[in-house]
Amino acid sequence: MTRRTPEEPRKSRHRLEALTHEQELGNPLLAAIAHSGTIGFAVCDQRFRFHLVNEAWALMHGVAREAHLGATMRAVLGPAAKKFELAFGRVFSSGKPLWDYEFCARLPTRTEDGYWITCCFPIRNAAERLKLAAAVILEITQLRKLEISFHKLLTDSARLLEALFAGHQFPSEAVAGQRVSLQKGPRMGKVSPREGEVIKLLAQSKSNKETAAALGISVRTIETYRARIMLKLRVHSLSELVHYAIRNRIVEP
Repeated sequence: MTRRTPEEPRKSRHRLEALTHEQELGNPLLAAIAHSGTIGFAVCDQRFRFHLVNEAWALMHGVAREAHLGATMRAVLGPAAKKFELAFGRVFSSGKPLWDYEFCARLPTRTEDGYWITCCFPIRNAAERLKLAAAVILEITQLRKLEISFHKLLTDSARLLEALFAGHQFPSEAVAGQRVSLQKGPRMGKVSPREGEVIKLLAQSKSNKETAAALGISVRTIETYRARIMLKLRVHSLSELVHYAIRNRIVEP
């Protein structure tokens, strides 16, 4: 079995850099990717040693380009290397490109998870032997964070609406899309004793925080009560709520 000398990875890297530079001259897309500040580009062998990385790849991992070259993914990326190795490993095992591989990992240089999407493809020599694989990678961490925030916003909104409409039945024609007048039926609904306490304190110009403290419950619960009361009584402002409290002798004028 022939053992590779320490000089061989370096010579291989120099040949690869020269070949890449030569192809860049005739291929603007390759040149753009190789020098991109956004799209990462890397070439590895079957032992997952880096032969070539561009500046964007190095910046994403917070490790200098020179520290990548000749080093293994595990040495550079630590435990996160498993996710990166999976993409290259699939290409080496199948001999086919891997498209749109999305994964999450925590790099040694970061304190929270990051998200990436990558495409990996084989590089064959003149004898059609697969020795190297290349990958282009794009970080999508901020996009995933936005999606998570939007999902939380929608979930919180749905829970709030569920609380607001709890116990209310709507006419069947409303479900059918027909217009239903809010003036049908009695204008004032019946309030519970707890809702009466909330109305009384709000009508006395107490803030949500003061009302919550007086009743020993959270401000968020008071906000839910207030929205539910206004929906039930079909009032649209605090002044209308005060008038209701006076008319029903919940507070003295």
